[in-house]
Amino acid sequence: MGSVTQVSVGRVGVFKGAVSLALQDGLLTNGEKRMLVKLSHTLRLDENEPKAVYDAIISGKEIGQGEEIALEETRRIYEQMLEAFLLHTDRSEGEVILVAYLRHAFSIDDAEHRAIARSLDRNLEQVVHRTVTEDIRMRLDDSMERISSIFDEFRVKN
Repeated sequence: MGSVTQVSVGRVGVFKGAVSLALQDGLLTNGEKRMLVKLSHTLRLDENEPKAVYDAIISGKEIGQGEEIALEETRRIYEQMLEAFLLHTDRSEGEVILVAYLRHAFSIDDAEHRAIARSLDRNLEQVVHRTVTEDIRMRLDDSMERISSIFDEFRVKN
């Protein structure tokens, strides 16, 4: 499977998919909330868009996909969300599902996923204190397999 050269996803649509997944079990954990807040920022949603998305999901109303996201930006968003997942959550199943969903929504294949993880690993010492680096690297290794497993389930369902 070759690298994707184009994706067609909208900012609001990606956020709506993430919120819908997070709400599937009827509650939002603190980690899921942190991930959704980070996602709304990395997607550069307008201040009122996250609430509009939530309201549309709850009421069952349709909402547009929003501005299309460039391929390079999807990779940057994914890397930032993977970093947030590793540093600011307890890596629960719901949070893993959100990261796997983004990987699916952005059409990130195994090779790109590994490249993004390697890039994150190289930049790790700039992001966190050196004593935390090894713990984060272990989390990254552990999470790679969990994300890939759920990503494969997304592919099978579609």
